[in-house]
Amino acid sequence: MPKPPQISEPVAYAKAAAQMLWSYDTRDTSRDHQLAGMREWMTKEPTYADWASVSGQVPDPLLWSRMADQDQHATARVTEGHYPGAFKQALAEDPSAITEAYIYVVTVNGKQQIAWKKGGGGAEDRAVTLAVQCRPGHDCALAAIAPSVTQ
Repeated sequence: MPKPPQISEPVAYAKAAAQMLWSYDTRDTSRDHQLAGMREWMTKEPTYADWASVSGQVPDPLLWSRMADQDQHATARVTEGHYPGAFKQALAEDPSAITEAYIYVVTVNGKQQIAWKKGGGGAEDRAVTLAVQCRPGHDCALAAIAPSVTQ
């Protein structure tokens, strides 16, 4: 599990976070270890941290164990990240609103490559919209995964 990068730019952080979310290796990582690593990426401000939206990306214990039985692992390639139109419009209409929480909405697109025992595998396109907190003078942190993708 990669450590959170020391980045203060929302799109760059969101791209790194998406890559982390879409990558796993059941061959050498337990579900609990995966969750602990993901928690390190979260904002430390409880008012803005939606851990349930992030931890919900990890399969339940039974499914994780079945994936581990098959040595399932995945890598991700991020192709792009951007501020969705609705976020840009809201920011343009009220630029000072961002100064309360400094949470930016970023949509990230990419591809996840999955492999398992005996040469099995596949790939699929991925998209996720993340809420990233980037306070001035601090590194960014993940606040939440948005419930739906906003292009």
